[in-house]
Amino acid sequence: MERKRKILASLADLRQEVAGTVPVEVIKSWETSAKQSYDQNEILRPFERDGYYVTTDSAGLSRLTTERTLIEVMKLVSEPKEIVFEHGRAIGGRGLGIWAADNSAMFYDAAKVKADQLVEKMVAAQKQIHRGLLQVGMGIHRGKFWELGMSLFGEQADLVEHISEDFTDAQEIVLSESVRAELSPSWHDLLVAREDLTGFKTPFYHLNYDQLGDWDGFDRNILDHPKPENFYPFPFSSDFFLALKRNNQAELDNYYKNKVVILIKNYHHKERLLLQELTDWVVVNAVWLEVAQKYDVEVVKSNGDLGIFVADRDSEAVEFAEDLLLSSRSGNDRVSIGLCRGDVLLFRLDGGAGKDIAGGAVNIASKISEDVEGNDTFYVEASVQIPAHHFAKFENFVIEKSKVIIAGQRYKQ
Repeated sequence: MERKRKILASLADLRQEVAGTVPVEVIKSWETSAKQSYDQNEILRPFERDGYYVTTDSAGLSRLTTERTLIEVMKLVSEPKEIVFEHGRAIGGRGLGIWAADNSAMFYDAAKVKADQLVEKMVAAQKQIHRGLLQVGMGIHRGKFWELGMSLFGEQADLVEHISEDFTDAQEIVLSESVRAELSPSWHDLLVAREDLTGFKTPFYHLNYDQLGDWDGFDRNILDHPKPENFYPFPFSSDFFLALKRNNQAELDNYYKNKVVILIKNYHHKERLLLQELTDWVVVNAVWLEVAQKYDVEVVKSNGDLGIFVADRDSEAVEFAEDLLLSSRSGNDRVSIGLCRGDVLLFRLDGGAGKDIAGGAVNIASKISEDVEGNDTFYVEASVQIPAHHFAKFENFVIEKSKVIIAGQRYKQ
């Protein structure tokens, strides 16, 4: 706890790279306030957004990573995101954050975009994506959010992200009650209640858009591929993205690195107020970066909720993960860490905006850190060699995630 107190005491010197996605001034304002609901509402008032949040998540990606090369998979992952962005941008949607993984996130201002218009465009996007190999599930929710650091926060933002990631199938569109209520009546016959989602605060509906062929109110022209004026917020340099679209293998080979990926997911102590939770992100992130300075590891991205680091040596990665795990136990939060070695594409973003990474090793590390039951431990996939003097601290594990078998060693102390 001493380390956390020290970090909080030095917020006057807080840097944006330590604050991660949370604006520094927001955290400073919160720390100097009385930390009540009124204070949070006043601090976050300039960041309030009223509109539609649309998120997508790929289906079947794990299988594709076992059948195709990394470059082929990245190209397949990119194509649905380009389509979602092009259709969304055509009606005034904004991409949120950097679309580094296989998902997308866009916001539509309710004062400028109507529900019918939005759903028509998302149907058009799904029909176009259907022509490719990689499909996506989509969630749409109308609500009020807080936009901080190019991301939406709040209970309602968490809700739609959870729905699209965990409760949608390939080619599916799931709408919340707040969207259904604003759609024209002609849409309502196409909606089927998702009975499996009754545990949430709002009802959700599956949209049977395949039945639109005989519906006179459906504008067939929206299925035309729009001409993009720019691309979605991709996590690469412009040179890399253009090489990826051209499938120029010679150019792409320059980006390959063989690394151990260390992916950390933090399970925060649930705070009553969002700003207290985000302050916790800042503190945790500062601890992670402080621990990383002791090892020969490279920070790819880190915000206190999720961190990705890479190392050349297996022993360095294992010892860093253990130190980080033990450091986390001094506070209220718990972490789950996944390690996997493999060929990855590591690149700097345009304009000095940091770095990002892609590759099968990232996908596996994510599955054994974010998608496993329990936390306060770390999993080392079989591609990483554990130092001999650490053997006694580990036990074998075999798990299946998304039809992929993952085996290795689990830290048991």
